[in-house]
Amino acid sequence: MTMAPPSIVAVVLVTTMVQIASAMGIAIFPVLAPNLAQMFDVDASYVGYQISILFGAATLASGLVGTAVLRWGACRAMQCSLWVCAAGMLATMAGDLLLMPVAAVLVGASTALATAGAAHLLFRFGPPQHRNLIFSIKQTGVPLGWATIALVAPALTVAFSWRMPMLVVLVYSAACALLLERWRIRWDDDRNPGAAAKTNMLSGVVVLWRYPTLRYLAMAGFFFSFVQLCIGTFTVNLLVQEAGYGLVAAGVMLSLVQIAGMSGRMVFGWVADRSGGAITLLVLTSLAAAAGCIASLFVSSDWPMVALGIFYALFGIVAYGWNGVMHAQIARLSPPGMVSVATGGIMAWIFAGILIGPALFAAMYRWIGSYSTTFGVLAIGALCSAALAVLARRAERAT
Repeated sequence: MTMAPPSIVAVVLVTTMVQIASAMGIAIFPVLAPNLAQMFDVDASYVGYQISILFGAATLASGLVGTAVLRWGACRAMQCSLWVCAAGMLATMAGDLLLMPVAAVLVGASTALATAGAAHLLFRFGPPQHRNLIFSIKQTGVPLGWATIALVAPALTVAFSWRMPMLVVLVYSAACALLLERWRIRWDDDRNPGAAAKTNMLSGVVVLWRYPTLRYLAMAGFFFSFVQLCIGTFTVNLLVQEAGYGLVAAGVMLSLVQIAGMSGRMVFGWVADRSGGAITLLVLTSLAAAAGCIASLFVSSDWPMVALGIFYALFGIVAYGWNGVMHAQIARLSPPGMVSVATGGIMAWIFAGILIGPALFAAMYRWIGSYSTTFGVLAIGALCSAALAVLARRAERAT
């Protein structure tokens, strides 16, 4: 007797829940950057290097996560990602500067594993006609996790200590890992313990490179993530060090970016499903993000709070709205049975953009001496993603 497929609502909720844990583990570093920098007696801009280490580990892990999902099952892979994230928070709570790179590596590996597992489940159980929306809803977990940390972490730090928000992320991750056991046997019934013999560390990257549309989308993903993570990493520093806002107020603005980005992902996913022009939508969001980067040149203490909030909400929509649509297109265009492997490939490109982006932004800031001006230069990255998305659209039409 064939079992009925699980509810897509349950799958989306669970994968989003896991994505939130992963995002909170990442966001804790830039949101608390001023406090951590003071404690460790380093410049706050060094958070760019911490984020780069994190996503460097994620980039390397992306070559293996597709195989891990096939071998262990997607649900088990997500459980493992949650426990690794919890371990990263524990390493951070030790308060030792030498352990900060270790924490970054653990959280980075957790992120790669969670994303590949979620993509496998959503593609397997989700209806094709709603794929862009489903992937976009799951990806709202990223800005939701960031927004939660941006709102809660500064307040918890002021009321208790910087370790308290770390403990919150640790407990949430562990609780989610235990909860996933409820669905593991049913959702992992397609696992293949011998899958390692069929793939290798570069399988995902090679798969994407063989197909022109996937190749250009992957390169566009590099620049999309480059821009997005620079905004998430350095917005608080810009507002605190140049615009004269306090840490809590700056955290609220960053939360607006994340909440608006969450809404943008759902709207863009719905539009992509209805219009059938997903890649064209990626072009338009890139151009709008470039405009937001240029507008950042003029951010100052003279801006009214309401105007600043509106700006960051719009900036968040266009800079963060691409992710779900991108993942859905990779899944749609990937070879049969290779969704998790292709997802590992695109994540390698995305994580590479994040690896290089914050570190390069930090280096540029130290040379330029102004966060707002460095954000203006960031517009070049957004224009590159637009150009590559145009090439992907042409390649798709040519096939």
